[in-house]
Amino acid sequence: MKYIFHLGRVPALSVAEIQTIFKKVKVNFSIDLISSKFLILDIKNKINPDDLLVEIGGIIKIARVLGEYENPDEALKKTISAIEELNKRRSSKKIIGYSIYFTQNKEKDKVLEISEKIRNNFSNAKKLRSKDLNLRIVFPGKNMELNSASVFKNKIIKKGMEFNFLFLPACSMPPLTPPKRGRTSVPRREEIVPPLLGESRWDTENKIILSKTVAVQDIESYSERDYDRPKRNPKIGIIPPKLAQIMINLAQIKKGEVLLDPFCGIGTILQEALLNDYKVVGSDANGDQIANCKENLEWLSKKYILKYPDYKIFQSDMKNITRKIKPNSIDAIVTESTLGPIYKKVPNKAEIGHNYNRFIKMYTGFFQIAKLILRKNKRIIITIPAYKTKNGGYATAPFIDRLEKIGYSVISPLDREFIIEDIKTTDRNSIIYDRPNQIVAREVLIFKNK
Repeated sequence: MKYIFHLGRVPALSVAEIQTIFKKVKVNFSIDLISSKFLILDIKNKINPDDLLVEIGGIIKIARVLGEYENPDEALKKTISAIEELNKRRSSKKIIGYSIYFTQNKEKDKVLEISEKIRNNFSNAKKLRSKDLNLRIVFPGKNMELNSASVFKNKIIKKGMEFNFLFLPACSMPPLTPPKRGRTSVPRREEIVPPLLGESRWDTENKIILSKTVAVQDIESYSERDYDRPKRNPKIGIIPPKLAQIMINLAQIKKGEVLLDPFCGIGTILQEALLNDYKVVGSDANGDQIANCKENLEWLSKKYILKYPDYKIFQSDMKNITRKIKPNSIDAIVTESTLGPIYKKVPNKAEIGHNYNRFIKMYTGFFQIAKLILRKNKRIIITIPAYKTKNGGYATAPFIDRLEKIGYSVISPLDREFIIEDIKTTDRNSIIYDRPNQIVAREVLIFKNK
């Protein structure tokens, strides 16, 4: 069965997360297509998309492929039959939506005529069966897409269906013969990159992939866990719940194992770990933050059913944490310490260097103590501040080699087969998580305790 995974704002993190999850649960798949927006996989196992999206923070929605066509008329015939089948259900009003996607934004203007044809098809949908058909159509806006909020709030999946038309140049979908490579058979990188980065050809050979949305991200739940908590202070730079969930998944630990956040703040990472059935330990040197964290986790316990509600939270700086935690007792450390000063304009090299010099001692001490409590071959997932530079790039921490010398190795979050032009890691195997107009970004790193 082929599925389309709609990637989040930082596609490298989205792909890294789903790759990690599928390795963990032993999903057998081959790659059909990778772009900065989509990952199309031919999945051999049976998966539950709804359950998958509960555990994954970086995927916006999942769609099941209904067919691949060379012209829009064939695809539209398939939508008509699907709507006719939907009409046979004994339910009240049915809701239909649709979205049109492209692998590259520059191709959008080339199919405006086709998009009008699709729109007219759904405008006439009420005439397909009978006067008794109680059907509502949710049309996309000017960008031709229904966002996840529209799909979720209109209950389109529950009460009807959303169709997705993905337009691909013919050269984007070459026939692939993946080599047999153990559990996950994937095409070699050289087989993927040239066609995906090649010049697009829009003619009678272009391809339309029609899919049906089968799961969409529960944006209301994420918003609730972010904004409705009793304690929240945006001035100190709170890690988003989605990013926290992605980092937890990159830790590659089993359900019921112990996750530590030694700079827990108000508890965002801990709450996401609890919701995903991990045992958690949290500490912070700031007593006020510990009080806030406890209040937030008490709120979480009342809102959700937690499998491991007996979490351990205490005040401590990192150098004294071994008084509370036994040696070799932690299965993963997932954390974000300070991001340093907030900037409204790009800092100069001297300011950046000064900040990193302040951080060296803190990070070195943290990684040394972590060696005592983290089990062998287990992971630390951490964000370190990265500063936007005037040339549009990022200045990153110069002390990573010192941390490796303590007894860690930096692990690439992406297997080679998943790396293309728009989905890549930095030269030192990290991923930059940034927002538009943000000066201080987060560099996400994976360390393995050797």
